[in-house]
Amino acid sequence: MSKRALIAAYFVLLFVLHQDFWWQADARLVFGIVPVSLAYHAVWTLLVAFGWWLVATFCWPTNLDDIPAPADSPIAVKSGPLR
Repeated sequence: MSKRALIAAYFVLLFVLHQDFWWQADARLVFGIVPVSLAYHAVWTLLVAFGWWLVATFCWPTNLDDIPAPADSPIAVKSGPLR
C-alpha cells in the first residue's frame, strides 16, 4: 500500500472518530475541569494536525518552485540590485 493511500485511510479513520456519539451523555471531567468530550476533541485535533504534517511531508509536490513565472508576471523575480 502506498504512503498516499495510508494517509488517506488515516483521514477516513479520523472522520469516523470525529462522530463521537459515545461521549454525549458522559458528564465526567478530565483534570477536574475539562469535559471528557472536549478533551477527546482536543486530542482529535492534535491527530488531525499530525495528519496534515504527514500530507505536507510525504504527499506534497516538491517541484512547485521549479516552474518559472512568466517575465511579465507581477510576481516574477527581477535579478539585480535592490533599490
